[in-house]
Amino acid sequence: MAAPKYMVFLLLCCIFIVGFLIFYKPKEILPPSSISTPSQCPPSSPQTCLKSYNASALRQTLYHPSMVHNSAPATLHFWVQNKTGFEIGGPSQHTWGAFGIYDVAAKLDVTNFAANTLWESGLADGSAFMWRNLPKGKQYIRDAVDLKGIPNEYYDFVLASHVLEHVANPFKALLEWIRVTRSHGVLLLLLPFKDRTFDHKREVDRLEHLINDYHNQTSEGDLSHLNDILRLHDLAMDPPAGNIDTFRVRSEKNFENRGLHQHVYDQELLYYIFICLNLDVKAQFTWDLHNLIIGQKQ
Repeated sequence: MAAPKYMVFLLLCCIFIVGFLIFYKPKEILPPSSISTPSQCPPSSPQTCLKSYNASALRQTLYHPSMVHNSAPATLHFWVQNKTGFEIGGPSQHTWGAFGIYDVAAKLDVTNFAANTLWESGLADGSAFMWRNLPKGKQYIRDAVDLKGIPNEYYDFVLASHVLEHVANPFKALLEWIRVTRSHGVLLLLLPFKDRTFDHKREVDRLEHLINDYHNQTSEGDLSHLNDILRLHDLAMDPPAGNIDTFRVRSEKNFENRGLHQHVYDQELLYYIFICLNLDVKAQFTWDLHNLIIGQKQ
């Protein structure tokens, strides 16, 4: 009588094994290179979004705050060491200088929009850019939106520290910065972290607004945001601006001094600007007063 029980047991085991093989689907294990991390974002589309902007299509590339590192990068040497760079609005001793970029780059040219600004004076186009009493590159006088005379795809990297927020037509400027960057070169942009600056009362701009500024050919003399800036600018956090009257007088001459923050950015807006421009976002950092985004040209 033991044999039939043994056969029943074997039959049940066979049924269990067959059922397991039919219904069990092993979990797919992805190779490490296919897993997105904050420094390995999905590549952007082959074209910029400026000619045919589609919000839903653009935002299929998802942004999440966890992609941003909430501390300063330990180093930026990987992007610049022994390479040729160009800085818009430099030099920036307290940011790029603190990261040692001027020391490790093979060559670094700089440009300012005028020979005399709120931050520098006595600059001469074509003169040497000196760092630690040594020639590092060339000084240019060029507007951020018009780098005339700078060859296409000439630099390995382009830097800008707290510059883009002063530009009335940011997409026009960024297209110029990308133009002078080599294929697979990088843009490293520092902008204010608005919550800790005098812009904290202002709203972050919408991407659509910046695209409209590009299509409307907004000039750097634009003062359409002036009333909002005067109303929301926290003068207590900006002593050099003086009182409301001196700030208004200075701001009305913004084309001459470029002191206004024309637009307000956060990391999400910066991310989608880079995606729109077909730049692969490599890393984002927020610390102290700064937002840093690094993007690579395809």
